Amino acid sequence: MSHDYPSRRCALKVLQSVFEDRQTLDHALRHTTEKYELSSQDAAFVHALCGFVLRYKPSLQGLVNKAANRKKDPDPIRLNLLLLIGAAQIHLMDVADHAAVDSTVTLADKPHKGLVNAVLRRLISEKGTSLRPSLPSWLYKTWEADYGDTIAKAIAKASAQTAPTGITHKNGDWRLAEGEIALTPDEWVQDFASHMPVHLSGNVEGKRVFDLCAAPGGKTMQLAAAGAKITAVDLSEKRLERLRENLNRTQLSDNIEVVCADLLKWQPEGQADVVLLDAPCSATGTIRRHPDLPYIRTVKDIKSLVSLQYDLLNRAKKWVKAGGILMYCTCSLQKDEGERQVERFLQQNKGWKRALFPAINAQWKEWTTTEGDIRLLPTYGSMDGFFISILRAPS
Repeated sequence: MSHDYPSRRCALKVLQSVFEDRQTLDHALRHTTEKYELSSQDAAFVHALCGFVLRYKPSLQGLVNKAANRKKDPDPIRLNLLLLIGAAQIHLMDVADHAAVDSTVTLADKPHKGLVNAVLRRLISEKGTSLRPSLPSWLYKTWEADYGDTIAKAIAKASAQTAPTGITHKNGDWRLAEGEIALTPDEWVQDFASHMPVHLSGNVEGKRVFDLCAAPGGKTMQLAAAGAKITAVDLSEKRLERLRENLNRTQLSDNIEVVCADLLKWQPEGQADVVLLDAPCSATGTIRRHPDLPYIRTVKDIKSLVSLQYDLLNRAKKWVKAGGILMYCTCSLQKDEGERQVERFLQQNKGWKRALFPAINAQWKEWTTTEGDIRLLPTYGSMDGFFISILRAPS
């Protein structure tokens, strides 16, 4: 007799939200696990199961298609996702074979139950097959074109790993945390890569800084702790609420103006010494944390983001004082959103030049490109992929 398996039912709904509705995994997990009122143990199982399916999808898909004797992915999407869920439990998780089969068959539509049962039993007979985390071919090909085959392979391998948690202290220190995280009132979660732009920007005490696309506020808090006078701008009021909560918790809310606005329409009063544009991007440097990204992003999306980034750069340049700096950064590995974006900006804005990073040591110099930007890769250790460039306005 089959049983109901709420955790697997929840995982199916989460993955449908990712693949059919292109919702982020974090959003889908948060809303779906709340709806199913899962225990913390079941919620953790759902998170793990969805993570395995996303990180190993191309490899799992190959096994499923072979077992189903199909050249194309089984259709409809719901059926394919069920088979991937079953395959992940059989090949990658400590789940009893009978539970993996029964839970998946139970969720299958009546016309598909026989197929699901047969495919999963074939997969059980092939247990022991070596699987490796893998990425969609379209994404890998862009890295291969940008970095070459050897580095692309290393990036893909690093991107498939789970990410540690970075913690920034308002005294400027940064550390890695493992296991359960207990933040002090003076700390916040921030990856090393996103910690870098402010850390490398030199002495900002007393300077006026526009922090654009500021939420959830890691860089804002760094700037505040360093004594800057900040206007933090973001399009999302919901994300700004989180920024305000973080500023209040860390007691860093003095000298900060928080503005909810569309940067393509916003007009500040006066100009700033430093404008920090952490631009909307494909976020491909954060796949370790967000394994859903390769499946909710497309080449078309990246082209749209590149266009938006350039528009934002050309807005932001107007808000920099003469001789001031515009720091442009993205958490993308795509050079179209980094190196080539900056080259295009410099070619079309005479008088603007790359500036040296005011605070940099020998190790970080190794991460500096020949043009003078900083390109961080997830292969460098416990950090996300990131791009940083400092552009100086004409005097």
